[in-house]
Amino acid sequence: MQALLLFFIDLARLRRGPQDLPASTALLALLALTGVVLGTANGVQMFGGAGAALGANLLDLLLTLVLLFVLLRFTGHAARWLQTATAFLGLGVLAGLIMLLVRAPAQAFGITDVALLIDLVLAIWLHVALGNVLRHALDVPLLAGVLIVLSYTMIAFAVIARIFPLVGSN
Repeated sequence: MQALLLFFIDLARLRRGPQDLPASTALLALLALTGVVLGTANGVQMFGGAGAALGANLLDLLLTLVLLFVLLRFTGHAARWLQTATAFLGLGVLAGLIMLLVRAPAQAFGITDVALLIDLVLAIWLHVALGNVLRHALDVPLLAGVLIVLSYTMIAFAVIARIFPLVGSN
């Protein structure tokens, strides 16, 4: 387990690529479940409850897996889907865990502005790390990978927010 955590830290530091992961459906399923649980815990306030946060995270998971499948299939790299999806979900779990560990103490100490700043930095880093995964999976420059991830984020957020409105956006 420690080796896996260290791998995802290296992936987050742009030192590894998805091709270095084992092609394991069990690992993909474990990361999907963990990511949905962490995303739900992190999204309860944003979506106004656990049910909506769970639905939003399940939809995000579905959109992510389908987009990666279509993107890799369209570019002739369908065989890379399992490792690419596993890398995406692993980075999401790592980011979700960091957000959870930072947000609770920040709120307890009343320094939510610091937590928001950390969330912003984490979101930027996550987009670059995910772009790096796409760089390896699609054989494109890092900038192209980051632009694909940013485009996906905007589209997915719009779809998810339409189905599961954010608190205060009504």
